[in-house]
Amino acid sequence: MRNLKIFHLIMIILLVMILAGCLQGSQQNVVYVIKMSPPDMVEQLKLGQIDGFVAWEPFPSKAVVNGYGKVLLNSTQIWSNHPCCVVAVKNLDDEVVKAIVMVHVKATRFINNPENKQKVLRYAVEFTGLDEKTVEMALKNIRFIEFPDEEQFKIYYHHLNSSKLLTKSIQQLGYENEDKFFSEFLRRDIYKEINNVNMVKANKKIRIGYLRADLHQLAFYVALKEGYYNEMGIDVDAKVYANGVEVMNAFKIGELDVAYLGSAPATLKRINEDIRIMIVAGANNEGSAIVVKDNINSIQDLAGKKIAIPGFGTVQDFLLRMVVERAGLRLEVV
Repeated sequence: MRNLKIFHLIMIILLVMILAGCLQGSQQNVVYVIKMSPPDMVEQLKLGQIDGFVAWEPFPSKAVVNGYGKVLLNSTQIWSNHPCCVVAVKNLDDEVVKAIVMVHVKATRFINNPENKQKVLRYAVEFTGLDEKTVEMALKNIRFIEFPDEEQFKIYYHHLNSSKLLTKSIQQLGYENEDKFFSEFLRRDIYKEINNVNMVKANKKIRIGYLRADLHQLAFYVALKEGYYNEMGIDVDAKVYANGVEVMNAFKIGELDVAYLGSAPATLKRINEDIRIMIVAGANNEGSAIVVKDNINSIQDLAGKKIAIPGFGTVQDFLLRMVVERAGLRLEVV
């Protein structure tokens, strides 16, 4: 009897060890993902509550400059030329829209002109409220653009669709096919026209939304400071928001005419809630990064770690999924 009890005890111990090994083996392939706002990401990385995060600038640079972590990968290394922030309009006549696009293009060209480097840096510091070192580092990771790459935008759309984050099809919105939808959603035709027509002053008050301290949207602040809106007869009623979802909700209730916002909420809510905005310009491509603790040196090292993203369906979510899948890992929400 005593030998039988010992045998059972040994078998139980072996079973526990096997199960523990299996569990540990499965955990070795898992990256734990948590939803969090970018400002909170920086603070939680500092406190050691997360092992890393994926966010847009200037939050990666802020974490690095303050010594909380390091950049594992910039987004350009993961997905070159990926879309990020855009300029959207709703219920404006064509001449006013052209004036808005012209202002944005002038501001973007000002930012991209090397002769304006110091002035752009000063504007960026004012706009974000961050120190010069952080802003200078962040600017190097952002591509300020005039119009987004349609093909890259479609890649993102297909990701949303395959991830079942779109609750409606474009056919349910009344479009025959994908090309018809994008021809009305991404209005490159308006962007092309601004160099071929004599611009007429808008002479109108326009409600323009933007995200607080979002360096990707620097063109809006530059246009204000350089007087480009005034030149086009646009009286700006500036409205600040915490995130792109709030911006789209403001469009929905008629609170905004124009806004700078992320391509993720713009696309998701355009389709899922049929909020009929048009994207008439791009603000930036790329400009995000995966930031991690100093002891993490590869994507494989993310196994068993907790990584924060700003939301599911965001470009940052997609970036993390891309690198995790390439490394043979998988994500698990916590």
